[in-house]
Amino acid sequence: MSKRSAVAGWLLGLGPLVLAAGQALAASEVGQSTADIVHEAEHESGGMPQLDASTFATQILWLIISFVVLYYLLKRKALPRVADILEARQERISADLDRAAALRVDAEAAFEQYEAVVAEAQAKAQAEIKATREAIAADVAGRTATLDRDLAARIAAAERTVAAARDKALGELEGVAVEVAQAATERLIGVQVGDEEARAALARARQEVA
Repeated sequence: MSKRSAVAGWLLGLGPLVLAAGQALAASEVGQSTADIVHEAEHESGGMPQLDASTFATQILWLIISFVVLYYLLKRKALPRVADILEARQERISADLDRAAALRVDAEAAFEQYEAVVAEAQAKAQAEIKATREAIAADVAGRTATLDRDLAARIAAAERTVAAARDKALGELEGVAVEVAQAATERLIGVQVGDEEARAALARARQEVA
C-alpha cells in the first residue's frame, strides 16, 4: 500500500503544475492584445488552427480536463491494478524467500542427520572390526595353547619312548658285556664268573672310567 500511496502522491503533484501552466498561459494571453496575437499566430503558423491564439483558452481548458480525467482513470483503474500487481509480486517474492529458507533449514537438518548416520555407521563398523580382531586373537591363542599342549604331550611321549629304548638297549648291552666278560675271564684265567660278579665288575669299571 505504500507504493500505491507514493504513485498517487506523484500524480497529485502534477495537478498544481498543470494549474500553474494554465495560469501562466492565461496571464500571457491577457497581457497581449488580440490583434497582436492573431497577427503573430498567422505570421508564424501560416494559418495552422492549433496555433490560433483565440483557441488557447479552450485548448488549455481541455488540457486541464484531459489531465483530470487521466488522473481520475489512473487513480481509480490503473493505479490500484499496478499496486495490486506490485503487492502480489512482493508477496510472491516473500513466499519464495520463506520457502527457500525452509528448504535450507530442511537441507541442513538432512545433512546433520546424514552426518549422524555416517558417524554411527563408522562407530558400529569399528566396534565390529575390534570384536572380530579380539575373537580372532582369542581363537589363535586357544589354538596355540592346544597345539602347545599337544606338542608337549608328544614330546614327553617321545622322550619316554627314547628313554625306554635306551634303557632296553643298555640292558641288552649290559647282558652282552656280562657274557663277554664271563667268556673272557674263563678263557684267560680258566675261572668261571657268575652273573652277579660279572655285573659288579662291570659296574666298578664304569665308575672308574667315569
